[in-house]
Amino acid sequence: MALRPPMQQPHGPSHQPGILAVPQAQPALQTPDQIPIQPSDCPPTRPSAQPGRHRSVTFSFFRYRPRWAPVAFTLMGFQGLVRGRDMPAGDVRLLGCGGQEGFSIVPDFNRYCLYYALDDPDEEALLKETRLWRFVAGPSVETLHFRLRPASGHGTWDGVEPYAYSREKVGERPFVVLTHARVHRSKARSFWRSVPRVREQIRAATGCPYHIGFGEHPLLTLATFSVWTDLPAMRAFAYGGTEHHATNRAARSEQWLTESLFARFEIERLSGDLAAYPALQALTAAGRIPS
Repeated sequence: MALRPPMQQPHGPSHQPGILAVPQAQPALQTPDQIPIQPSDCPPTRPSAQPGRHRSVTFSFFRYRPRWAPVAFTLMGFQGLVRGRDMPAGDVRLLGCGGQEGFSIVPDFNRYCLYYALDDPDEEALLKETRLWRFVAGPSVETLHFRLRPASGHGTWDGVEPYAYSREKVGERPFVVLTHARVHRSKARSFWRSVPRVREQIRAATGCPYHIGFGEHPLLTLATFSVWTDLPAMRAFAYGGTEHHATNRAARSEQWLTESLFARFEIERLSGDLAAYPALQALTAAGRIPS
């Protein structure tokens, strides 16, 4: 039996931008053991023809009702089985978000990130016709989509320098900072002991209207995604005797990480249910973030 994605509820005429639509009827939800998977029907996605040369990247965040959480968690682990031959070439991966805004070793089973950097950004519409997209987006009750242009950075992700940086300076408008760390197994305890202090610091940070953490492995990888209104705000958080700065020094001196990435991005477009995020909505309404 072929794997059937959930039906996607279209927004009706009364749906307002940023307001969650109330569907007239919900399709029956399947538990993980009810999802039939035929691996032979699900070839792997086409590999990127230009790894490390992506000039556009999108982070889409999805929140689900608790009853869908087991299916979403299973999908993350077996996402390769729902990739059809129609998947555009590039880097497409479903990542799990952590609890407590992502800065927790305990996953948030209701929230996930679909990351994609396509070889041809114009094929985004094709991605949204795929079975993977329908499974991820269809049952969600809240979304945020950040389309970004890599500006500057250093480091690798899975052994590859993932982006072709524009070298444009950021800071005149709000921008995004991405970090990704892969942790030595023997250093995981030290790494995660430092995370709560950094979490409290970023919660209190001025000029950070949105932040979240996610990763491929709940213990050994952590990516942080944060929006900053200007460079001084970001630098005040990252440097100068802060918990974040102390953690970075310890990570280097004690060799906690096997791999790391730091990148800054211009925000090309922000869309989704912005009413759930008033600080981001205010920045788009003021024209500081394109939407």
